[in-house]
Amino acid sequence: MAELDDTFTALLNAARAGRVAFSDFLEPESADALLARLKAAGVGAEAWGGYPGARRRVVTAFPEHVPEARPKLAGWYVAGDAGAEELRAAARAAGVPAGRLGDALTHQDGVTLVTFGPLPAELAAVRQLAGRPVAASEVPVERLGGGSSRELSAVVPSLRVDVLGARAFGVSRAYFAKGVAAGRVSVNGAVAGKAASAAQGDEVYAHGLGRFHVVRVEGETRRGNLKVVLAVERA
Repeated sequence: MAELDDTFTALLNAARAGRVAFSDFLEPESADALLARLKAAGVGAEAWGGYPGARRRVVTAFPEHVPEARPKLAGWYVAGDAGAEELRAAARAAGVPAGRLGDALTHQDGVTLVTFGPLPAELAAVRQLAGRPVAASEVPVERLGGGSSRELSAVVPSLRVDVLGARAFGVSRAYFAKGVAAGRVSVNGAVAGKAASAAQGDEVYAHGLGRFHVVRVEGETRRGNLKVVLAVERA
């Protein structure tokens, strides 16, 4: 928590001084908590992990006159049958800090590890994985597959997290509620309780499904339901 506090202070001070600043790659709960704190402090903030639905993301803070900003990311692609965690372990063994590494995506013909771009120089020294020679190259993150994103307008009976989550991911409310009860859903980085709700601007993460952002709450219908707009990223 102290490390996250330090990151918050550094990003906030940079944005207030008119500069764009980036965090390391963060786990979902940390990234969401940092986003919420920065927005509450009145500076621009967003998070990006290289593709929609990314688990590990970089939080960017920026001043008011900058409409948006994203970190420069790249993919370290290794052909063959290496596993995602095997590739991450090789990068760490080569000296790349964990905070410089994002998600590892497995493809039909290899694995790609998301990093800050350009690729860390340490990765050029990796010639073998588990004793096998490897062919590695840098690829743009725009070519990565992964999840999907969309903006969804919906009418819901309440702003309870299980109600919104069911609508966002197209699952039953009972199914999503099980994830909430199991502690697999968070709101702005804090584990959601069974009766938790989300407000406009909140970020909700559900392990295994993805995340959604409550873009707007547009008011009530004549029947007392709520009209909402959600930005959904599926894992």
